[in-house]
Amino acid sequence: MPDPITDIRAATRGTASATVLIADADARRRTALAGIVRRFDPAAQITEAASGEELIEVILTKRPSLGFVGLQLDGLSGPEAVALARKRGGSLACLVFVAARVFPQWQELAQSLQAYEVLKTPLDPEHIESLLQANARRQQPTSVLLASSSEAGRSMIGRVLARSGFNLVVDETDSGRHALKLLRMGAYSLAFIDANLAGLDGLELACQVEPLKLDTHLTLLTTGDPEPIAHAARYFGVSFVLKMPFYARDIDLALHHALGLRRPYLLNALTAPPAPTALLRVADLAPARRTA
Repeated sequence: MPDPITDIRAATRGTASATVLIADADARRRTALAGIVRRFDPAAQITEAASGEELIEVILTKRPSLGFVGLQLDGLSGPEAVALARKRGGSLACLVFVAARVFPQWQELAQSLQAYEVLKTPLDPEHIESLLQANARRQQPTSVLLASSSEAGRSMIGRVLARSGFNLVVDETDSGRHALKLLRMGAYSLAFIDANLAGLDGLELACQVEPLKLDTHLTLLTTGDPEPIAHAARYFGVSFVLKMPFYARDIDLALHHALGLRRPYLLNALTAPPAPTALLRVADLAPARRTA
C-alpha cells in the first residue's frame, strides 16, 4: 500500500519550508498541531501563541504563510486578534480556524476573515496534512490561461484569481487562435476559455486541443445557458462550464479540481445546495438521450 504521507511529501518536494503560526489557549492542542506540522515538514518554522496579543505580534513580525488559530485565546478571541492584526497591516495568506463546534454563523465569520478552512476538534491528522499539502501547493507558481473577447470579463476573472490565495501566473488573450497557440506552447494547469471567443470559438478550440492530451483543465465561459454547451463540451475533455456572472467560490472550486487538491470543508459548506452556483461540472451531466 502506498504511504499517503510519502505521496504528499513527494508532491510538494522542492517547496520552501513553511512559516507556521499555531495560536490556541490549549497547550496540549498546540503541541499536537506542532507535531503534525513537523511530521509533514520537519524544517517548518513554527511559532506558538496562547493569547490574542501574542497572535497579533507574530502576524506583524514573522508574517507566517499559514496560521492555525483557535477561537478561544487568552484576552482577545482568535477572530478578533486576526482582524486587528490585519487592520494594523499584518497578513496571513492561509488562515485555518480551530473550533470545538462549528456553528452556522461561523461560515459568515470565516468568509469575512478570508479563512481557508475551519477545523473541528478532536484533530484529524489526515485532514491537517491535506491542508499542509494545499498550503504548499498554493504557494507554488501555477500557470493559468484566460482567453476572452470581453475585456470586462477578463478583468472580472483576473481580480478573483488575484485574490484566490494561489500563486497564479496568468496569461491573457482575446483571440481564439492565439489561445490555441499558447496552449500548444505552454504548460497551463487551468484555462478559462470564452465560448464565444473571437477567431476560434471555445468549443472549436477545445476540439482542436483534445487530441493533444494536454494536462490542462478547461473551463468554458458563457453568458447563455451552460447546459447545451456542457453537453457538447463533454466530448472534448472540458471540465467545467462557468456562466457569467459568477461567484468567487466557483473559481475556487475550479482551482482545487485542476490542481487535484482536497476541497476544504468550508468551501464544500459554502457551495452545498441550496447555495447558488454558476459552475456546471461536465462529468455530473446525465448522458444525452439518443433519438430514434
